[in-house]
Amino acid sequence: MKSHEALIIGISGPSSSGKTTLARLLQRIFYGVNLKPKDQCLNTFIIHEDDFYFPDDKIPYTTTRSGAKIQDWDTAAAIDIPFLSQALRYVREEGTLPPRLRSKEDQNDQTSSGVSDELVQELRDVVGSRLLDETGKRKEKTIAFLEGFLLFAPPRSESEKEEHVLRSVHDAIDLHLFLPAEYELVKARREGRSGYVTVGAAPEPPVETTGDEGDGKARTEVDLNAEDDRPPQNFWVDPPGYVDDIVWPRYVTDHAWLLTTEDEGDDMKGHQALGEADLVRMVGDGTRARTDVGVEVAPGCGSAGMDVVLRWAVDLILRYYLDRALVE
Repeated sequence: MKSHEALIIGISGPSSSGKTTLARLLQRIFYGVNLKPKDQCLNTFIIHEDDFYFPDDKIPYTTTRSGAKIQDWDTAAAIDIPFLSQALRYVREEGTLPPRLRSKEDQNDQTSSGVSDELVQELRDVVGSRLLDETGKRKEKTIAFLEGFLLFAPPRSESEKEEHVLRSVHDAIDLHLFLPAEYELVKARREGRSGYVTVGAAPEPPVETTGDEGDGKARTEVDLNAEDDRPPQNFWVDPPGYVDDIVWPRYVTDHAWLLTTEDEGDDMKGHQALGEADLVRMVGDGTRARTDVGVEVAPGCGSAGMDVVLRWAVDLILRYYLDRALVE
């Protein structure tokens, strides 16, 4: 529990599971809460994984079951993971967002959270009261909420010999929250969206290359203090059948270590080498997840309202924050 300038709370789950909505609500609840000594307040901000997509012309292509060749935005290969890892290190060490990050996620459609202002204020009062009741100084006066569809890695004891592609991201997160959502809900919500703002052609070549932790390969270092010089933005619209062809199968295969089977609720250990179609069949609606791998799973198996999920998340974050203060 080494101190940093900021705590990072990771919020993950399938597309359309409520990650961004929860992050925005949590920011409202924790932002500006008074700390001891009284002249200090808690700072919060959101980091969107979607802001770390590669430019449009670098997004990989895949071939669907029908033979169509389309871009795959739901694979780890579409995310600049070294850039994300570097940004998370910056946040932990500096307690602020890098100037380089200019969010495009906040330009996408926003839907109602379904949570009343009264509940937000109630939870904000609870947080404020609990933090003021505690004595002692805290080094970490910033909480960053990182939300994204691919953030977590399996336990090292269950990983393959090669380092997991998301290990550096997972290890930069202090508290891991997972929001399951059933297939039908994901499909309905995703297909109901108008589309997504994306970035254009590739930016200028980076100025420095260095070795990064993990796989020992050369990684590109981004100047996080520079202004965001990425080109004008485009707009991506899911092609027909994209959820069934790409979104859901990718989610299941990438989270086979975390999800459990539909019939018996067993974990997927021993089955992760199966093909995509078999894994999708085994997890059924995809709402059951393991609770023994260091990931906190939201209550209700995807059926709980955002008010219930919000109360759960606030309680976990508050307890985690206060427990850290006690050991430092």
